[in-house]
Amino acid sequence: MANGNNYFIGQLKKWRIADKLDYPNLGNYSPIVTHLLRQRGIQDDSEADEFLSVSETLFENPFTLPDIEIAVNRLHNAQLADETVAVYGDFDADGVTGTALLIKALKKFKLNALSYIPHRVDEGHGLNNSAIDILSKKGVKLIITVDCGVTNINEISYAKSLGIDTIVTDHHLTAENLPEAIAIINPHAENSRYRYDHLTGVGMTLKLSQALLQPIYPESWSEGLIELGAIGTITDMAPLSRENRYIVDRGIKDLQKTKSLGLKTLLESTKTPLNTVNAQTIGFTIGPRINAAGRLDHADTALELMLTENSDRAQELVQELDSYNLERRTLTERTLQESLSHIPAQIPPLLLIGQEGFNPGVIGLVAGRISEQFGVPAAVFAVENGLIMGSCRSANGFHWSDALTKCDDLLIKYGGHAQAAGFSCIPSNLDELTNRLQSVASEQMEETSAISESVIEAEIQPENLMGKTFEHLSMFEPHGIGNPSPVFLARKVEVLKMTKIGKGGAHFKLWVRTAGVNWDAIAFKQEWIEGTKFIDLVYSIELDQWQGKNQLRLGIKDYAPSLQAKLNLS
Repeated sequence: MANGNNYFIGQLKKWRIADKLDYPNLGNYSPIVTHLLRQRGIQDDSEADEFLSVSETLFENPFTLPDIEIAVNRLHNAQLADETVAVYGDFDADGVTGTALLIKALKKFKLNALSYIPHRVDEGHGLNNSAIDILSKKGVKLIITVDCGVTNINEISYAKSLGIDTIVTDHHLTAENLPEAIAIINPHAENSRYRYDHLTGVGMTLKLSQALLQPIYPESWSEGLIELGAIGTITDMAPLSRENRYIVDRGIKDLQKTKSLGLKTLLESTKTPLNTVNAQTIGFTIGPRINAAGRLDHADTALELMLTENSDRAQELVQELDSYNLERRTLTERTLQESLSHIPAQIPPLLLIGQEGFNPGVIGLVAGRISEQFGVPAAVFAVENGLIMGSCRSANGFHWSDALTKCDDLLIKYGGHAQAAGFSCIPSNLDELTNRLQSVASEQMEETSAISESVIEAEIQPENLMGKTFEHLSMFEPHGIGNPSPVFLARKVEVLKMTKIGKGGAHFKLWVRTAGVNWDAIAFKQEWIEGTKFIDLVYSIELDQWQGKNQLRLGIKDYAPSLQAKLNLS
């Protein structure tokens, strides 16, 4: 039901209805499309065209990144000297796709390249001296890091002592003290002239590959590379604005015709036609399987899949990833239920939960589920080798990286972003850490003075979004963090039929009518109020391509029994 003119109270949450911005239409776009563009901060016709066309002008010049010219020159020297180069990546999907991308790029550059990804539990994040020893024995003279390295001061010094140079590609916030790498390619560095600082780890490897290969292969340098950039960018939950939006849009187009044997095999196993691949495919099908390997065993399985040229081996690797993914789901659900039992009746400003026996590979997923459910930042920890190992997820704009920095005297190691981070500490510091983080969260909430709300972008009936308007709405894709699918509100929607769907009837499907137009509508993980004949509906409009269909349907984000209908109001 409605609560005032600017809010809607659904079954799930409170929604704020975005104010209408009364400005002239942008270009030849309709008022509703103009409204959505204005909500995204787009102010003029050229910006609108750039955004909707996902123009190549969004793709930045790589040579404005710090130290990238130094890195390119060092790689040219490595080629001339026939050196062996190691690509050292993180074990999550961002690091794995970035490692695969850079291996492919270096091979295209005719360099001897090998990969190293540490084990999540046995080695942890970042470089370690044992791994450096292994690479040294293999004759490596240059290490390129992917999605890590900016905090590995001691390890990079150790590599230098063995005669190994290091190029760091990383997108994590830089520290005051930096390692002795010959090049640190990071948009957050003080000397950066780069206009966009939200690139992922795989995004950084894409820019290095561009700087290295584009002068040699102007038209084809990105073939087989940018599709990996799209996978890593979406899976790392980076904001899909400006350059990231371009990478994902172009990468999805390449995925739809990919030559990667491993990726084709994975998509075939999930019965996903190549021409239907989109951001959701990456977020819910490809990404979780890549991540599952590193969460439960070793990320090398996922890396090998992206690099293999053997069809039998590709089938074996896909089966392994499917098995890991099923196990990951089971472990996540079990850990979530155990975590929920530790949550107090009075929810604090920040939740920090954990126990011995939790699998460190799924605690980040559980933290995300808890933060989403309770609307507060959450950290879930496991105990490994006598240490607390925590994974953190944000809510309401809470900045985890800043918060952990304020507690660095209690931590052994920490790192990450505003939205997601990780840390380790000794058990005796856990209570003090919890108290201090809750204090930081409480102060931040006071400063912001309000809990963030989900936004309805416009109140409009779905029949007004058909035809040319829907074509323009489709141009807002790809959707994700920073560019969510537009959400609308429709009043007094007539419910014709309802049926429960999914395992245990966890979801439901509606057949509804608005202004004489019939619609299919799908709701996931929502309860239906029996006997409801008219609803006010919070929805997105989407193209249903399931089993060869091509029809519009409504995605139900929330709903409430229609107050207008109850009062017989027009």
